[in-house]
Amino acid sequence: MGNTQAYPVYRAFDVASIVSVASALVQCGEVRGDGTVCPDLDAELRDVDVALKARGLFPEARFFHRCSDFWSTELPDDAGVLAGLLPVELTVEEVGEDILSRAVEVLRSAVWGQLAWMGLTWPAIPELDLGPEYARTGVQACFNIDANHEPVTGHTVYVHVYPGDEDRARHLARLVGKDIIGPPEHGW
Repeated sequence: MGNTQAYPVYRAFDVASIVSVASALVQCGEVRGDGTVCPDLDAELRDVDVALKARGLFPEARFFHRCSDFWSTELPDDAGVLAGLLPVELTVEEVGEDILSRAVEVLRSAVWGQLAWMGLTWPAIPELDLGPEYARTGVQACFNIDANHEPVTGHTVYVHVYPGDEDRARHLARLVGKDIIGPPEHGW
C-alpha cells in the first residue's frame, strides 16, 4: 500500500448517505490544477441488467473481464453473451457534475465499489500546528469493501492523511459532523 493512513469516519448501509458524507469531506480540501475534482469509480458488477445500466450511465467507461477490457460501446448488447463475461469490473475516470448521482445508481447494485477523490490538498490547521498536506491525500468511499479492498458488510467513508496525523483526520471529520470511528487502515 501507500504512504497514507485511511481513517474511517462514517459507516452506513445507505449508498446515498455515504456519497453525501464523502462529498462534504472533499469540500474541506483544496483542489490543485483547474479546480475540478471528480472521483474515480470502480465497481464489480455480476448482473447483466446492472452492467447494461452502467454502460448507459457511463458511455466513456471501461469494463474489465479477466484479461480482456471493453469500452462501454464495445460491451455486448446480447444478454447471453454479456452473461458469459460476468463478473466485470467497471472503471470510470470521467468529469461531470452528475457523476455522483450516476455512481449511486450503479453502486446500489454492485458487489463492491469505491469512489476515490485523490489529489486534494488538506489546508493548514494553525490551531493544531499542522501545515498543509499535499501528496496522496484524499477521500475514499468504499462499498462492501474496506480501504484495502477486503470484503466487509456495509459501506465506509475514509479520510487519507499521512501516518501519525490522526489529529488532522479527526479535525476533517469534525468539520462534517463526524469523528474517527476505528483504527486507521493502510492507505494509498
